[in-house]
Amino acid sequence: MSQNQEEDKVKTEEDWCKFEHIPVMPKESIELLKVRKGGTYVDGTLGGGGHSEIIASILKEKGKIIGIDQDPEALKAAKNKLALYRNLIEFVYDNFRNFDNILNKLNIKLVNGVLLDLGVSTYQLKASQRGFSFSEDRNNIAVCLDMRMNPNQSLTAYDVINNYSEDRLREILFKLGEEPFARSITRKIVQIRERKPIVTTNDLLEVIRSATPPKYRYSRRHGHYASKVFRAVRMEVNQELSALQEVIPQAVGRLKKGGRLVIISFHSLEDRIVKRAFRDMASTKDDKKPVVKLLTKKPLIASREEIESNPKSDSAKLRAIEKI
Repeated sequence: MSQNQEEDKVKTEEDWCKFEHIPVMPKESIELLKVRKGGTYVDGTLGGGGHSEIIASILKEKGKIIGIDQDPEALKAAKNKLALYRNLIEFVYDNFRNFDNILNKLNIKLVNGVLLDLGVSTYQLKASQRGFSFSEDRNNIAVCLDMRMNPNQSLTAYDVINNYSEDRLREILFKLGEEPFARSITRKIVQIRERKPIVTTNDLLEVIRSATPPKYRYSRRHGHYASKVFRAVRMEVNQELSALQEVIPQAVGRLKKGGRLVIISFHSLEDRIVKRAFRDMASTKDDKKPVVKLLTKKPLIASREEIESNPKSDSAKLRAIEKI
């Protein structure tokens, strides 16, 4: 590849990062966050900076945003997007599961609101060499299995696929991916890896293809035949459910009275964790004193118009609470 081609590639990726990241349910989430001038807000999943840009436009010059992301590439994109508001934002390279430690290091005791937009971003899916995508485009199939949101962590998709036991791998595909052919796919993975490692995206796609019936692979109703497997492995690699379980009580503990926590999830298991945690903290059962009040008794979902313009929002569910 020539120097000019390399520069064009970098420019294209930078432009995409800057202009094409679309925040999910921005109007609903910011309204529920109830942003006030002079307040302090945490965007625990900064991503491309879409939600924080709206928050910053409301705060203007009064207030503070703590923008957290464990992906250094996403953090770089957000810094570019939010350059006009840099005096308002503290950029933090970390996982939101370390919520208390992050605020302690910044000498911040309480905040007015916390926003978490869960799941993988479109940026991560499209960025080269990340291994998140199950696209069968020729530029993607040779990518090594990675799927780390934080490239500095040790566990990768390669490790999960090649080193996990058959029982554990089957449980992950069934539970996290809700994959109906988890048993046959796992059995095939074990058979193949005994002969040679499963290294690339295409290697894994070939295994999934050989372990699932054509009727399933070509059914539009089920979506792409590999989507559930890739989602399950990604969630395992990044320990997404355990991180979510850990951050909720920390975030609520750091809210001021009247402060709000807004969470957008994209997976039924994520939504279940959020729903149960919120209801438990709002419960008065057995004379228990509630810590929060529910702002959304049922999750909000994206409008038809938003889904048409941003298909990723189709599976999104938004829940919110207020600290009492």
